[in-house]
Amino acid sequence: MNRQAITFLSLFSLILVLSVFYILIPPIDETEISVVSEVTSEVVSLQETLDASRQDLVTSNNEVIASANSSSQDIEDALESIAQTKELIAKEDEIVTLLVEAGYVNAYVEINDSSISVVVEKETATSSDANTIIQLIMNEYGQNYQVEVKFV
Repeated sequence: MNRQAITFLSLFSLILVLSVFYILIPPIDETEISVVSEVTSEVVSLQETLDASRQDLVTSNNEVIASANSSSQDIEDALESIAQTKELIAKEDEIVTLLVEAGYVNAYVEINDSSISVVVEKETATSSDANTIIQLIMNEYGQNYQVEVKFV
């Protein structure tokens, strides 16, 4: 056989297989997709906003460090701020890991001064779920933080 015939047969068989595949798969309910994407997008958008603000803080501190006009005290403060930001990110990641291990798959965590805000994706949440989340965080960090839980 020549190359054209092999190419034609390959493309024809690919089209045939894809056609059969798309005919046999069940249709997707568009309302389910929109509801799931709205909830997921809320948690994801919160996380993206937090990540962006933290990245802006680190970038501004790096600019202070790189500036020739910065005093040694300014540089020391910027380095301390970067270290605190990285520590907060690590704590937030630890809490998210705890929540995932407890069965709360999609969660957002933000630590501010003396409070921890938690947003968890769960359709049928109860006060028992909120209590479980608060206890997980209290067991890890003690009474140092006030925990706020929100379900979406």
